[in-house]
Amino acid sequence: MTDRWQPSRAGIINVWRYYDEIFSFYQGRLLLRGPNGTGKSKALELLLPYLFDANLRPHRLSTFGSADRTMHWNLMGEGNQGSTRVGYVWLEFQHGEQWFTCGARLQATTNTSNVIATYFTTSLRIGDLALVNEAGRPLTKSDLIDAIGDYGVVHASPADYRHTVRTTLFPGVSEQRYDSLITALLQLRTPKLSERLDPSVLSSLLSKALPPLDQSDLTEIAEGFERLDRQREELRRLDEEISTAERLADVQRGYAQRVLGVAARALESATEQLEDLTRAARMSERRYQRQITLTDEAFDQLAALGREASAVDAQISGISDLPAYQEGKQLDLLRQQLSAANVRASEATAHAVKLRARAVADDEQAEQAKSDAAARADELRRSAVIAREAAEHAGMPSLFEEIESHADARSGRQLLTAAIESRSTEINSISRAVAAHEKAVDARNAARQRHEETRDELDLATNAETVAQRTFEQAFAKFRADFDTWAHGCSELNVSEHGEVVEAAARAREEFSRIEARLEETRTALNGQLSQYNAIREKLANQVDVPPPAPYTRDDEYRAHAVGAPLWRLVDFRPGTPLPVRGAVEAALEASGLLDAWLTPDNSFGMSDRDRFAEPSLAPPAPGYTLLEVLVTDDERCRRFLEGVAFGDTATGHAVAIGADGTWRLANAHGRWTKDFPTYIGADARKRARAGRIAELTGLIEQLATDLSGVDAALNQIAVRRATLAGEMARQPSTDSIEIAEEQRTKAQLRCAARKDAVAAAAQRVADAEAVVAQHAATTDIPDADALSAFATAAHRWLDDRHDAFTTEALSVEAGSRASTSSALADEAEETTAARQQEAADLAITLETVERAAGSEFQALDQQLISLRAKALALAEERELLQDKQTGLARTLGTLEEKRKGDTARAAEAAVVHEAAEARYRHLTSGHLPADAGEVPDGPVDPRLIRDSESRLGAAVHQAQHQLAGRIDLSLDPDDDVTVLTATLDGARMGAHALLQALQAERDRVRTHITDGERDLFDQTLTGDTRRHIAQRIQGASELVGTMNQRLERVQTASGIRVQLDWQVDPQLPPGTREARDLLLRSDLNDDERALLHQFFRERVEEARAHDSATGWEQQLAQVLDYTTWHQFVVKVDRGEGWVPVTKRVHGALSGGEKAIVLHLPLFAAAAAHYHATPTAPRLILLDEVFVGVDATNRGQLLELLVNFDLDLVLTSDHEWCDYRELTGIAIHQLTTGTDGDDAVTTVRFTWDGHSLTADD
Repeated sequence: MTDRWQPSRAGIINVWRYYDEIFSFYQGRLLLRGPNGTGKSKALELLLPYLFDANLRPHRLSTFGSADRTMHWNLMGEGNQGSTRVGYVWLEFQHGEQWFTCGARLQATTNTSNVIATYFTTSLRIGDLALVNEAGRPLTKSDLIDAIGDYGVVHASPADYRHTVRTTLFPGVSEQRYDSLITALLQLRTPKLSERLDPSVLSSLLSKALPPLDQSDLTEIAEGFERLDRQREELRRLDEEISTAERLADVQRGYAQRVLGVAARALESATEQLEDLTRAARMSERRYQRQITLTDEAFDQLAALGREASAVDAQISGISDLPAYQEGKQLDLLRQQLSAANVRASEATAHAVKLRARAVADDEQAEQAKSDAAARADELRRSAVIAREAAEHAGMPSLFEEIESHADARSGRQLLTAAIESRSTEINSISRAVAAHEKAVDARNAARQRHEETRDELDLATNAETVAQRTFEQAFAKFRADFDTWAHGCSELNVSEHGEVVEAAARAREEFSRIEARLEETRTALNGQLSQYNAIREKLANQVDVPPPAPYTRDDEYRAHAVGAPLWRLVDFRPGTPLPVRGAVEAALEASGLLDAWLTPDNSFGMSDRDRFAEPSLAPPAPGYTLLEVLVTDDERCRRFLEGVAFGDTATGHAVAIGADGTWRLANAHGRWTKDFPTYIGADARKRARAGRIAELTGLIEQLATDLSGVDAALNQIAVRRATLAGEMARQPSTDSIEIAEEQRTKAQLRCAARKDAVAAAAQRVADAEAVVAQHAATTDIPDADALSAFATAAHRWLDDRHDAFTTEALSVEAGSRASTSSALADEAEETTAARQQEAADLAITLETVERAAGSEFQALDQQLISLRAKALALAEERELLQDKQTGLARTLGTLEEKRKGDTARAAEAAVVHEAAEARYRHLTSGHLPADAGEVPDGPVDPRLIRDSESRLGAAVHQAQHQLAGRIDLSLDPDDDVTVLTATLDGARMGAHALLQALQAERDRVRTHITDGERDLFDQTLTGDTRRHIAQRIQGASELVGTMNQRLERVQTASGIRVQLDWQVDPQLPPGTREARDLLLRSDLNDDERALLHQFFRERVEEARAHDSATGWEQQLAQVLDYTTWHQFVVKVDRGEGWVPVTKRVHGALSGGEKAIVLHLPLFAAAAAHYHATPTAPRLILLDEVFVGVDATNRGQLLELLVNFDLDLVLTSDHEWCDYRELTGIAIHQLTTGTDGDDAVTTVRFTWDGHSLTADD
């Protein structure tokens, strides 16, 4: 017994066609032998290296590396009939008196393509640990846990299992090296390896077999590089701070330039404005005095016109009162009456002419309609004669008479259609009956003969049915007894009849599915909530200020780039404001929409049509208390906005108001809402709200995690019940015997019924044929189908003509009535015209008579009066124009007076503004604004741009505060209408320009420290233990290669071929690699050599960092200092002509056996090297279809080499027995399958002890 772990046994239970098979090793070696198809490669796939790897990927399982055969197929394929299958695979190892068993429970169902694998490790041996129950069924997972108890572990994950196997069997082997070992085993396991292996992969496999650097040696160096990383991170942070400070200084420069520029321009403007307003005041005074003079002149002109108009009115009144004028006054009235009479006569004449024209047209239309009606009546008479004759020819005169009696054309047409269809059906039926009579006679005779034949067949079928019924009853009685026994033993199914099983199972599955769906839905919902809450909590943790919820009407893209800020960010509560009032005020602002309203630094609120804006200029200051009683702000526009919002105990009558009780009012909209405390206004409030929300979310997340655990437990319980149900369904008694008997009985019944139906059908066909013949035999009077068609056509035409005649007659009557009415109206209008004309003639005669009677005195007075009235009218119009002019002059005078006063006042104000501008400019230039501004550009500056710059400065400061938090404090202090930026660094207050200079100086100092530290670290690396350790590894690898070559020298083919390994520096690596490697092997380095090593490793480190910056320094240093990657293995072969490298060309020239020798030997050496650093580990090597193409002599030599390497063999072959004297011993399992239809694979064990082959009992 060797002093290490060795495989002792392996087993497969209920997987593929292995139902319970154990393979026992001998001296740690095993050969699986058998013809193709018996499953020797399958056993290798199921056991190794799967039970080391715990990887179910098909290409890892398959010896060919394909994905065709999955583990699910291994369980459910190959004709498996059940819906669920559970199996076990296991390996047992021995080390002295210690035992270690590792294995996997595998479960698959037809419902899914996945396999549930449960891995276990134990110190028990299989046998002491039973993997099947008393009924021979594989243990459930819970039963497996109970069976192992305290003697092992059922692992929660494949990774845990893999870790336990690695640390137990391969102590000290890293995960990376363990992966390399498994890769080598998979490579060796490839079937017919000598035909498939590419020589180019040998170097990689051999290199991975060399011992790696000790990770502990890299820890100290990695810590040094991590310190450098932290310093680089500090440098990066400084670079970011400098970038932030540069951006801040740039924004501050623009702002300071504009502030100082505006202040200078303001002073210049104030001076210019003072001069302009003084001149304007003097000009306004002169214009005002000139306007007074013009107003007085207009007043005098209006008074003169008034006096003249009064004199004209007196003259008109005097003439009108004279007796001579009164006598002729009737003449004017008669003229007016005559004019009105003439108008009425003209209108009556036009109306009469219009009515007479309409009457003539209506009379012509009536005559035309009468003519059309007569023509239609003639056509109707002709079509009626034709239709009557057609009806008599078709034998349907009574139908014509009945249709003619119907006045309604629709009902007559329906009657005609029905009669025609009925007569057509009758004609067709009689015609078919005549032909059917002849066929029925022949069919009757044939049916009578067939009737006699089928009666004989019926007798035979009846006897067969009786026998089948008896057989079925016997089979059913046996099945019933078996079914009752099975049903009594079921736990998930509660049935008493076989017909209930499928439905009960379906109900159970539906219930399981319903519960699972509900649980999965709950699980999905819980996971969704958990993800949502985690995302919200993470977002809250990363946010400084949590804004109020955004309405869907907002244009968030606009806010992302807009200048300004929401109201809640610009205000804070005054100190001393009670907490309830704070909560109520914020609630009212939030409910009214004002809390999140956007304030811009200018009047640019119209930039977006999808946001809510707060504009101070749109609301006048509120009377009494305003929101400034409880809120403070540093922003001027925000302050003006707050002045426009009234404040009180409750919302006041002002248009915009907020109450201390949570009430609010916006114009005619109002409402109320309250909160216990504020969450958005004030930094402390926002911080408390965020912390409270995070705590609340944490509680919710913990509760959700608990709920998810409960759901998972419930799902596992359903899975157990599903498995139980599947097992019960799989064990139910077979109904094959009943189904066969039922099928035979049904066939007999169907045959019997078919014979009966055939006899009855034949008799019925005869009876039907005779009845048809008898029915139609007397029918000889068959109407003419053509006559029927002609009648139908004539009748439809006649009905169309009758409808047209009726319609035309109705139109004629209507036209005649309309013509009579129009004529009467025209006569009446002509009589009215004559009366109006007579009235006008009478008035004309009267006027002429009165005019002749009037005297010459009246006519003179009348002409004079007409002139005076015209003059009075002209004077009135002139006075009106003059009054309008006077009104305009008075208005202009008032305007000029106001302007005079305003200009005077503005001149006085300008003097005050000039004095303030001058003082302000001196104040601004006394701080650090000039240094931040640099050179102030010439030219005008728009004052509105200051607000824009100030908003950008506020945003830049807000962003910079996050990036500079904890080290640099930034503050924006209001100074009248501008904001002064002050930075505090290490207690010193300075401007943005001074801050940038201080940070740049600090960055230069840190950069110098990093350069010095990196040089010291490389010195430490290249002169300390690391260099010595690398040198030792290189020397040790060289010795290991030498040992391998000594063992390889013992193997020589019959043709004299030998194999050696050459470990050399890879010529493909960058120049200087060989020189650097040689320098590492020396300890006495001069400065130039040390500088060369510095450069070499610095380049390798930078390459590693650039290639994979996500890994840690230990992994990257392991890559950089991995001496195996500096070298390559070259396999050399000697065919008696000296050593030459094995290239593809050289390899292709070898025989099949020689290829196998050349490729197997390095792989065996690689496998042995893998185990070299782990003396207690099992030393497995896997070979599928071992040594194909290699002759017997060379096989013995190869096996001897494997024995010398102390390797544990697991081999497969369809012909090999491995009974070579060079092999000290091996267990051989001959695989066989049944010949009687049984597909189970069984084995017969033989043992080769180095001398003889014996079979086990």
